[in-house]
Amino acid sequence: LIAIGVRPADPGEFTLRAFMNGKLDLSQAEAVSDLIVSETEAAHHAALFQMRGGFSNRIKELRGRLLQFTSLIELELDFAEEDVEFANRELLSKLLDEIKSEVQKLAESFKLGNVIKEGVNVVIAGRPNAGKSTLLNNILNEERAIVSEIPGTTRDAIEDVITIESIRFRFIDTAGIRATTDELENIGISRTLEKLKEAQLIIYLFDVNTISAKELQEDLNSLPADKIIIPVGNKIDLLKGPLGKFGNDVIFISGKKNENIDALKSALIRHLHIDQKQTNDPIVTNIRHFNALQRILNSIRSVKSGMASNMTSDFLVIDIRRALHEMGEITGEITTDEILGNIFSKF
Repeated sequence: LIAIGVRPADPGEFTLRAFMNGKLDLSQAEAVSDLIVSETEAAHHAALFQMRGGFSNRIKELRGRLLQFTSLIELELDFAEEDVEFANRELLSKLLDEIKSEVQKLAESFKLGNVIKEGVNVVIAGRPNAGKSTLLNNILNEERAIVSEIPGTTRDAIEDVITIESIRFRFIDTAGIRATTDELENIGISRTLEKLKEAQLIIYLFDVNTISAKELQEDLNSLPADKIIIPVGNKIDLLKGPLGKFGNDVIFISGKKNENIDALKSALIRHLHIDQKQTNDPIVTNIRHFNALQRILNSIRSVKSGMASNMTSDFLVIDIRRALHEMGEITGEITTDEILGNIFSKF
């Protein structure tokens, strides 16, 4: 076939043709790619919802309403000398507030959407011999990391992926943090500190028998302040004292006996603040859409600010057109070859 002139389809070519022929809008076409690569039930559900137009229909509806007002404002420009007002400013202000609220809600859904699409990086950190490798093996239900009684066994980060309640988690077992003269161990500790910066969630594992409440708090205070941190007390099967001293936010487990691991998994989901009911609403999973929504919000704020300072119609319409343009770029009503090439090359 190739010898007689037939060529293989380009990446996403059939979906591109569907878009060019009006069978799908651009955000629906992007959802086809998301559906192909989805690895969890939640990611699959979000991609299907977008492919069926759940997100783009909302944007099109908002754009249509704003476009009506823009037409009236632009009509005013033709009658500037008569000083007439076709677009009721009070109704326009109310519409802008509604659009701002809706777009803000969509933009905020990106936090959930990114978790659903990309998964969550979870770093297991702690002092040497706290049981980090044992915990990783228990979570994954396989012997993924070497377990030893000798402190400092883990010299490099060990990673693996598991799905918990439709959310993809990448667990990273790291070298124990301590002062040491061992060159290799120090390299591992440096990598641990780098992984902590990249993490969305940190499980801080400690041995309940060898650390005081004060030392635990000092360790927690040394971790990045902008991360979600779950303190986990290990080795309760060897317990020598009361657990109450560590506070109410600690999850207690026994890595050796595989006790309370399910409670830790539930805590991971709980700390992400994922409401499963939200998955029935439009969820933004695409960074291109999120950035466009941010620009729409900026334009709407500019329009509101201009109205408050009695700015003339010709200046107001500039910011409104900018918001309309960004809405059109999401759905593909306004697009460029560069945008299309970038999107479909990833199929």
